[in-house]
Amino acid sequence: MRTQYISFRVSYIEKKAIALAAKETGLSTSEFARRAALNQKVALRFSQEELEVYKNLHTYHRNFKTISNLIKSQHFYKNDMILRELEEVISLVKQHLQKFQQ
Repeated sequence: MRTQYISFRVSYIEKKAIALAAKETGLSTSEFARRAALNQKVALRFSQEELEVYKNLHTYHRNFKTISNLIKSQHFYKNDMILRELEEVISLVKQHLQKFQQ
């Protein structure tokens, strides 16, 4: 049960920035400030456009992984340079996808 009250001063710009950040996360300003002050996770909600980009990135990752598996198979003439570059792209895409999942 929350019974205590904390008040602090901010500038007009800081207030607007905090309110905007809270709105983007779907939290009230109080809940946003509380979580930020307690070093708790504050995740931003994704816009429709951002969700579409994430879905596309996930599809690209899956497709590159499939291509990589094909190159590694016995039925494909192995070109080490292509394989290294493809594995690098797969790794970079995976790193970006992991940022969304945190």
